[in-house]
Amino acid sequence: MLRIITAFFCFLISFSCVSQCIPDTLYQDSTANIWPTSGFPDAIVGVNYSQTWTMKIPSTLLEAALGDTSFVTIDTLGQSIYIGDWVVDSVVTIDVLNTPPGMSVDCNTPNCAFPGGSVACAEINGTPTIPDWYNLQIISNLYSHGVVTVNVGGVPLTLPVSVNYFEQFGYYDTVSRYMITVNQTSSVFDLKSELEITGVSNKDNSIYLEISDFISEDFELQITDVVGRTIYQGIISTNIGSNTYILNQNLEEGIYIISLYNKNRNLSQKIYLSSN
Repeated sequence: MLRIITAFFCFLISFSCVSQCIPDTLYQDSTANIWPTSGFPDAIVGVNYSQTWTMKIPSTLLEAALGDTSFVTIDTLGQSIYIGDWVVDSVVTIDVLNTPPGMSVDCNTPNCAFPGGSVACAEINGTPTIPDWYNLQIISNLYSHGVVTVNVGGVPLTLPVSVNYFEQFGYYDTVSRYMITVNQTSSVFDLKSELEITGVSNKDNSIYLEISDFISEDFELQITDVVGRTIYQGIISTNIGSNTYILNQNLEEGIYIISLYNKNRNLSQKIYLSSN
């Protein structure tokens, strides 16, 4: 079975036209990621909004798996075959859900297909019409190919293989750690800073979470894995200063996205959670 994790950078692409944004070549030698790494400025009803992001698309499946070799193997005919060096042909966005009404998302490549190893950009723009908070759902697929050599009855056979994320798992990769808050003109918030996840640990069959805040308020807390599956969801209340929370749940070692959001503020942060 093929096990691949596409990175969270598979992000914010349109389907109707090509964006005027220009990819920043500063990131050509960077590992796969997206800049800014988290956070969108708030929007205001009736005021034009435009933001641009730069993405580095992974070159290989190992890079797409964020360097974790355990996710890049094929198990076939009793043999485990490493495929981390297979090239990523492209990452294609299938859909972007929950875009604020009046706004659209465009990419700088036709059909929103980003070649592996390339630097790309995307732009969200327009004039929002309805105040609310919008948790974007970015639906993407990854395509790759390579060759495998298997022994059948003692005879080695070399076979070309093409793979994509959807065919292997039965669903598309979903990224859901970005949110845009659209405010009424008379109630604009400027509270994007001074909220920080300062520490996360995994011990005693629980998750220990430390959060620093400069005001007291309630947040929706969500923990997702890198393919967008919700691992934990609940409500927490922060107080001024440092806060420690113990979640009665133990997670496997790996990479997760922790999101805090309410109608005023939002924060998404990628973390690596080690085992006990």
